[in-house]
Amino acid sequence: MRYPPHRLHSLLNPTSIAVVGASEKSSWSWTLHQVLHDGHFSGPVYYVNPQGGIIHGQPAYRRLAEIGSPVDLALLIVPARAVLSVLQEMDEAGVRNGVIVTSGFAELGAEGKALQEQLAAFAHTHDLALLGPNCLGYINVISGIPAMPSPYPPVIKGKVALISQSGALSSTLFSYAYLQHIGLSALVSTGNEAVISITELMDYYVEDDATRVIALFLESVRSPERFRHIAQKALARGKPIVALKIGRSERTARIAQAHTGALIGDDRIYDALLRQLGIIRVSSIEDLLITAGTLAQTGPLPGKRLAFVALSGGACDLAADYSEQYGMELPEFTETTKQALHNLLPAQEAVHNPLDTTGVVVNQPQIFEQILQQVGADPGIDLLVCAQALPTEEQDEQTRAFSVKLLQHIAAGLSSSPHPTFLLDFVSNDVSRPAREAAERYGWPLIPGGIERGLQALAKAICWSERQRLFAQQIPAEPPAQSQAPVVSPETAVGSWSEWQVRQLLEQHGIPLIPAYLVDSASAAVAAVQQIGLPVALKIASPDIPHKSDIGGVRLNLRSEQEVTAAFEEILSAVHSAAPAARIEGVLVSPMRSGGLELLVGIVHDSVWGQVLAVGLGGLWVEVLKDTSLRVLPVSREDIRLMLTELQGQALLMGARGTTAADLEQLVEVIYRLCQLAQALGSQLEALEINPLRVQGQEIEVLDALLSWR
Repeated sequence: MRYPPHRLHSLLNPTSIAVVGASEKSSWSWTLHQVLHDGHFSGPVYYVNPQGGIIHGQPAYRRLAEIGSPVDLALLIVPARAVLSVLQEMDEAGVRNGVIVTSGFAELGAEGKALQEQLAAFAHTHDLALLGPNCLGYINVISGIPAMPSPYPPVIKGKVALISQSGALSSTLFSYAYLQHIGLSALVSTGNEAVISITELMDYYVEDDATRVIALFLESVRSPERFRHIAQKALARGKPIVALKIGRSERTARIAQAHTGALIGDDRIYDALLRQLGIIRVSSIEDLLITAGTLAQTGPLPGKRLAFVALSGGACDLAADYSEQYGMELPEFTETTKQALHNLLPAQEAVHNPLDTTGVVVNQPQIFEQILQQVGADPGIDLLVCAQALPTEEQDEQTRAFSVKLLQHIAAGLSSSPHPTFLLDFVSNDVSRPAREAAERYGWPLIPGGIERGLQALAKAICWSERQRLFAQQIPAEPPAQSQAPVVSPETAVGSWSEWQVRQLLEQHGIPLIPAYLVDSASAAVAAVQQIGLPVALKIASPDIPHKSDIGGVRLNLRSEQEVTAAFEEILSAVHSAAPAARIEGVLVSPMRSGGLELLVGIVHDSVWGQVLAVGLGGLWVEVLKDTSLRVLPVSREDIRLMLTELQGQALLMGARGTTAADLEQLVEVIYRLCQLAQALGSQLEALEINPLRVQGQEIEVLDALLSWR
């Protein structure tokens, strides 16, 4: 059962709340009592306890049904064994929404998992929208609803919805956002996600007008297809998602018979998928919030041409280094801009980007404003950033007043630009109370993180903006062609196929192959050579021998009929010795190829995401360099083009070092057809790998292929 955004509205925006399991002896109960009565939540709060009595100074009800007034949300802090009976009470009393703080479910093993499955089944049957179990609930910052048994921390109302699969880190995330002057619209702890998953919460905040950016602390995804759909929906609507996905260590589920499987670990697939969906991945709590907070202010950015101005040569040097590191450009100013800046800074022999204003602006802060006006008007830039130290509590009153005055001139100069403009501190300090108050009072375009993290966040915002534009222009992937008959018969979709079987399938679906003859004798091999011409390659054909060269099943560069005859016998002898039980179909005879670039194109089945495409340098290099790009199917032709640009060896495809440039459109089409075939083969496909796919100009052909079934 799915819970669409309109169904979650009453869960996340209740006007009345009941605390079930309230008790004077419970710290959870006391904390909820305090946060629900601290002036944020204005609706009625009821306490429910089977013993009744007076709890937290007001009469308690024995059952929800005794309340006699509508209750929008129940907060459950009862023992795990009592949760199901409370859900039954909720259904009888017409309470449709709940937060189950209680732990002791699937996180504890089989018995807890069974109990969790019972409550999930009941909730789905009776249309109960439940967060948890084993969660801390949520804080609706915009509406002031603290449905979380944790002291309500200082918070800035803003545009970032923070959804966390870690309950214990929720308060840390909340506090860091405040210290960095990052405004939040909501914080939600998802817990075990027995009923409502992080995906459904994402969908809600995609629809939420008060939210501009969604930040995720992500441990796992329980609804993969739905997750993809919502992420694409967010990208289409221009609402960025930033994710801290934990678990980068390799827990590789190897596909035993395909090199591709050995290259794809869980984290690499997540990394590829998040990039594919336009989700910005970060590697720390700090970057999660700084990047989300930055995007909440920037929105889509027009390009990566940055102008940077600071009252510090060292800061400008740092900005130049970080800009190059993070992929931003620092264009030279136009001659008109340079001349205007020379007039303002006559002591400087040359003006460059980044621009050091020098100390002249200390005594004449209006010059800082004028400098920013000139730089901001330059037509060759896409955004303007100024770095300047913010006022602190440690400063004396006079110094703090001067700091604010200088920043006011900076803000005025920035505001005159037709380009997006931003203000950074030099370092990633906590934003002090004086700085926070001034920024809010005067509307400074302040983004968090200091020069390094701030520029990194801007670079991520630029990448997201470009991905969003490409997504809007992209032609969606076509569904695989459906035929009345299956692509292969069910009785043959078992085990591993021989190269000869795979070749026939690829040929039927328009995948170009190197010519090959299947022969069963040395004389037949010689006859094939007379058709093909020398030199040739011989390979064993067997469904039981996927890696032929490992057991002596391959002979290359044979230049005479005598060598072909000897090689045929040597191959059979080596195979019979190394794999006596292997089924032998014969020996493949193909012409030798020289030159060109060898690629790997493989598709494997992942237990979470389904079919995953890998493209990279092929042949023996695939295991040495591991230069691959990944995508989860389905993919569009544009996705494949982007994959090719991500390879470290992409220059070789473009004709570097004397190689023939590949026909990229034809290469993209071949890979796309292979993806379409894999999708048509369906979920029973374990691996379909071409290694190598030879590419030389317009010549593109499969030299070897492997296929196995689940």
